[in-house]
Amino acid sequence: MNNSFIAIENVKLDLETPVDNTVQYRERETDLMAIVDAFEEIGKSRAWSVLKDKIFDGVLISLERRLKTEIKKKPLNGPLIHSLNGQIEWAEKYTNFDTLASIYKLELSNIRKKLNAT
Repeated sequence: MNNSFIAIENVKLDLETPVDNTVQYRERETDLMAIVDAFEEIGKSRAWSVLKDKIFDGVLISLERRLKTEIKKKPLNGPLIHSLNGQIEWAEKYTNFDTLASIYKLELSNIRKKLNAT
């Protein structure tokens, strides 16, 4: 005999009191605004521009050059190629503060929608 059906029928899954996440949403909203402001401020700074031009763009170019060299080799080293692809994606993502800021702005927008819905 299967008693699981009987057990499921007798269990109520309704929440008696809805959970209020407003406080957590407000805290996350504050954090996200600070993060977006920081990315925008740093992205506009001369110091970041120098670091990006002198260091990070060179690293990205080096990784891309290395990937092209590995692709031309026979036999292909699959794990190394995948690793280089991942490093390139990481470098492109984390050296572009405009893109990072837009990711956090999207999350901020979603949090604000949730706050306005409550």
